[in-house]
Amino acid sequence: MLKAVILDFDGIIIDSETIWFDIFNKWFKDNHQYDLPITEFTKCVGSEKEDLFIYLEDKYDFEIDRKKFEHDTIDLFIELTKDIPVMDGIEDFIKVVKKHNLKLGLCTSATIKKPTYHLNRLDLMKYFDAITTADDVERIKPFPDLYENALKKLNVKPNEVIVIEDSYNGLLSANSAGIKTIVVPNYVTKHFNFEEAFMIKNSVKEIDLKGLIKTWE
Repeated sequence: MLKAVILDFDGIIIDSETIWFDIFNKWFKDNHQYDLPITEFTKCVGSEKEDLFIYLEDKYDFEIDRKKFEHDTIDLFIELTKDIPVMDGIEDFIKVVKKHNLKLGLCTSATIKKPTYHLNRLDLMKYFDAITTADDVERIKPFPDLYENALKKLNVKPNEVIVIEDSYNGLLSANSAGIKTIVVPNYVTKHFNFEEAFMIKNSVKEIDLKGLIKTWE
């Protein structure tokens, strides 16, 4: 029986990953005269930027100044996302989840500040039964820790949950926790291979939640 739906945050609720890519690309152009391709940027999507930094340093012999990157980018990101709208179709999807009396969770590799700020701003916080962030675990996606923590908070078993993700790291994380995952790729994450997903949809509008509930029953 399907008892809960767990949503990723970046790329599912708000399209912050496209903004992050533009910021990363500009910073590397300005500081390393390097045009960062999306295929390399995706190494940190749904995970940690340190994964990308280590990769670039090893491959191109860069010396990336982490403190300078944080100083140059964090305020810009906040400014560019302060009025960012909710992803198309997600608010209606959330309401359908609650209409069917399913629990709703959020599972993100971000720390608590960003998702709570945006969920409150968008008036979506009231729908969530549990939120799991990087503050709750030692290892974030692609490790299963975040989703395992979310299962405990929601008091459900892996086979009673469906996850909605947009990134390959998120898919690996949910699959490793034993949860079926619907992937909704965006402009940035469409470059991944999602053959291990339970389903792949172009939008949350395409997800037939009523049909999924019948399938679980």
